Amino acid sequence: MKHLASAALVMLMCLSTGIAHADAPPNYFGLMGSYIFTDSARKTDDGAGWHVLYGSPVNRWLSVELNAFGQRAQLETIDEYDYAYGGGIDLRSMFAGSNRFGAFLLTGVGAVWEDYVNEEEISPYLNAGVGMLAGWSQFQFRLEGRYYATFNSEQYPGNSVLYDPRVNLGVQFSFGPGRVAVVDSDGDGVTDDRDACPNTPRGLSVDANGCPLSLDDDNDGVPNAQDACPMTPAGTLVDPSGCPVVVPPISLDADNDGVLDSEDRCPGTPPGFRVDVHGCIVKEQTVVVLDSVAFEFDSAKLTHAARAALDRVYDGLSQQADISVEIGGHTDSLGSQSYNLNLSQQRATTVRNFLVARGFDASRLRAEGYGEFNPIADNNTEEGRAQNRRVEFKILTK
Repeated sequence: MKHLASAALVMLMCLSTGIAHADAPPNYFGLMGSYIFTDSARKTDDGAGWHVLYGSPVNRWLSVELNAFGQRAQLETIDEYDYAYGGGIDLRSMFAGSNRFGAFLLTGVGAVWEDYVNEEEISPYLNAGVGMLAGWSQFQFRLEGRYYATFNSEQYPGNSVLYDPRVNLGVQFSFGPGRVAVVDSDGDGVTDDRDACPNTPRGLSVDANGCPLSLDDDNDGVPNAQDACPMTPAGTLVDPSGCPVVVPPISLDADNDGVLDSEDRCPGTPPGFRVDVHGCIVKEQTVVVLDSVAFEFDSAKLTHAARAALDRVYDGLSQQADISVEIGGHTDSLGSQSYNLNLSQQRATTVRNFLVARGFDASRLRAEGYGEFNPIADNNTEEGRAQNRRVEFKILTK
């Protein structure tokens, strides 16, 4: 959260630059309880949480708010919880009444850290909402509804954006005297009350009215002073530097299984699995999915690379309802047989729980630990022992 806090502070400073003669209310602090209606892709029950904020009014209608929140939700498929903690910066705009008694709109950005089935991820979010205040000069009750859009494709493949409505209810305390302030939103040196062009891009020279002095000769929306490609043909899609956007070619076989996308009935086949002429996974085959570096040392906790590999396995296998899978854990011969058998079972079970938490039908998965008893290479060499430390997927007919 260090970078998020730094970004929020910079935004607050930019919004507070410039001096004028418009009275601003005092700063305030808010403390609220939350109820979260979680996105169905999370596969959790709705949960409760907390929300705190610090607000700094720019004038009597507009405020900048720094936020922090946390929540916990029970997973539907296994006995574990999804934990999330985040923070960000919002703009709050009163549209009825006043800061003491009335209604407001808010919108903002931030980031959230989430621990989902032993998988940690920090993701950006956008949020918008509406709320109301009711109370006295220094103390008000605050009720608000927010709608969060979190960009998290790492933990929830196939769902790049998750939507989580949230209701907050609590109190808000005002403290300190009001101040005299006005803003220069675009940072061009001309305060908003005098700026005829309030959204000037950073770095452009402006006149006394805040409007750019530079031109845009090729009409691509990027001023000459910032245009790295100043003679772009009309109608060309350009990036922020004014240069044409290159669109990558479309793959004809996205999952590289040897079957063209136009004929592939089972797209998204994981690497290493044999497929039939229709691109679907062949039954009665065994594939090594995770090797010796897929788990943290001497533990059953998956590495980030292992989770990414299992995401692809889930995408491919979940499309074929006519197969079941045995997940087999194997070790080398170092250590006692009982220890190796227990560790292999823990690792196979971890893989099964990961896939079930993703949404895979638990009845189609079986986890078995084989310890050191089924080697595929010589345990007398380091190279052979590395090959023996593995997790295999055996594809069966359901």
